[in-house]
Amino acid sequence: MEFDLLDAALSYEEVFGVKNSDRFSSAMELCAHFDLAEKEGIIERVLSPMKHDDDEFGGPVDEEDRLCESLEDVIVSPSVRKSHPLYSENRRYRFTHDSWKTSILSVMLDGRKEEMHEQIATVLEREIVEETESKDDLEKQITVFKHWNLSGNFIKAAGLALQIGGQLTILGLNSQADLIFSDVITGLKREQGGVTYGGICSSVLDAVEPPELELLLKVYIGKGKALCNLAKGKAGAEAYQSALDILHYTPCAFEQEFDRSVCFPIFSGLFIVLKMGVIEQNEGGSYEVELCKQFVEQARLNNDPVHYGRALAMQGETLARHGKFEEALDNLETIKSIYDIETQHVAICKAYGSDRVGQAFSHSVNWNHALGRTDAALATCKYIVEEIVPMSDPKNVHNTFCLIYSVIVTMKEHDKALEARDLFIAAVVDPFEEHFGSGGSTVTKPMWKPILMVLDMQGNGSKEIEHIEEYLEWALDESSYELKSAIEIGMGNYSATPLAMFAEVPYYLARREEVELKKRKQLIQTARAQMEKSLENAQKCIPYAKSYAREKLVAIGALSTELGV
Repeated sequence: MEFDLLDAALSYEEVFGVKNSDRFSSAMELCAHFDLAEKEGIIERVLSPMKHDDDEFGGPVDEEDRLCESLEDVIVSPSVRKSHPLYSENRRYRFTHDSWKTSILSVMLDGRKEEMHEQIATVLEREIVEETESKDDLEKQITVFKHWNLSGNFIKAAGLALQIGGQLTILGLNSQADLIFSDVITGLKREQGGVTYGGICSSVLDAVEPPELELLLKVYIGKGKALCNLAKGKAGAEAYQSALDILHYTPCAFEQEFDRSVCFPIFSGLFIVLKMGVIEQNEGGSYEVELCKQFVEQARLNNDPVHYGRALAMQGETLARHGKFEEALDNLETIKSIYDIETQHVAICKAYGSDRVGQAFSHSVNWNHALGRTDAALATCKYIVEEIVPMSDPKNVHNTFCLIYSVIVTMKEHDKALEARDLFIAAVVDPFEEHFGSGGSTVTKPMWKPILMVLDMQGNGSKEIEHIEEYLEWALDESSYELKSAIEIGMGNYSATPLAMFAEVPYYLARREEVELKKRKQLIQTARAQMEKSLENAQKCIPYAKSYAREKLVAIGALSTELGV
């Protein structure tokens, strides 16, 4: 690893608080030490170009390099650098062997290392505040976070991790967000021995104060959200369950100062992974019922419409999953009395990742279908499109998708496929392209292309399809139907399962007379096989997903007979 003499001097002055009047003598003394180290063969000069004032600087990369690279982390303004006594005499060095670097670091006490990381983090943090253009620089924020984390300052590290992780999640960088949250948790797992909760030793949890516990739970919740966004339901469930285990054990959770609203997203997260099918429960669904009961009661006592609304939305889904549609709709009426999207949407999304309260209206479309109330279902679709979607954050594309998925399916089933396609493009595809670009990522993105293809073919009927060759290529490729189970089951709890929509692509292609008969027969066989898989998967989903797949299998069977398959 290489470093500049000037950076070393600046770092030394910042870390040890060298006064301006003492800068020259301090610089000369440092030069003398470097000359001696060079003479002894510990370091050597490098002839490569010096680090320019406008260069970027990187964060720590491994255990041995972290403190050494901190020399370059503590960069001050160009004017201060140029006024330094060593500016014109700057040199670049490197250790002659890694063993020297290792030996120097090994003699430092852990406490001293932590102190240095804290001092470096403080300096870097001050620079970010002073430099307006650096406030949104994620790379610099991550560098500061790493130093706070290595300093052992949990409050600072966790707070910054939540800030950075939230930004990364919005950008669709969920893997990176997961790594940030994991770094914080790993820091607390260093102390071993005794019983652990969420991987953290009970002695550590015994000592935490309410503000620290609140941050710790938020970190686990953030990790759970990121993992669920990656469709890693099992890992997400472990993160949420760890948070719940920590909550139930930690003594300060029962103190008056502890903010219990922090724990509500844990219940919501566990409910989400339950819908993904990664949590097994008995036939009566006692786990789900008890989870919902705890959430509703705690949220009611907390008297916050943001969390109480989410708890009621969860209760409505639970009732419907057990066939109690009338009760679920009654529950929706209570939600209507407390839900104000204009004042609550941002807070709900911040706490739960998306507007789970607004999505209760989307679920109610299916409840009305189950009761045969088509007009009520269509009226709710209209309300969602005209009142909820326009007031929702367009950057939260996952939320918008969840809001309109049941709407899209309902519209296509009532001769409004092309209108549904226009809605899908305007509400989901275009905002995503605008804010994240074509290379962006979100958990439901694999569903978009087949949905658009189905809506195009269904809406146009026998009319000419512009991209039919592209559709055929997709439909005849077996890999097109590969989908993570968490997405299939998760979205199958909003409406038809994704695979049911996928299966309709070959079905509508098989209906087209311009496609050669051999391909039509192959397509209808594919449609039947995939729709049968959808029906099998739908056994873990809402009743509408099952009835949808059954109905489509009847249509597929009729076309199969017509084609002689």
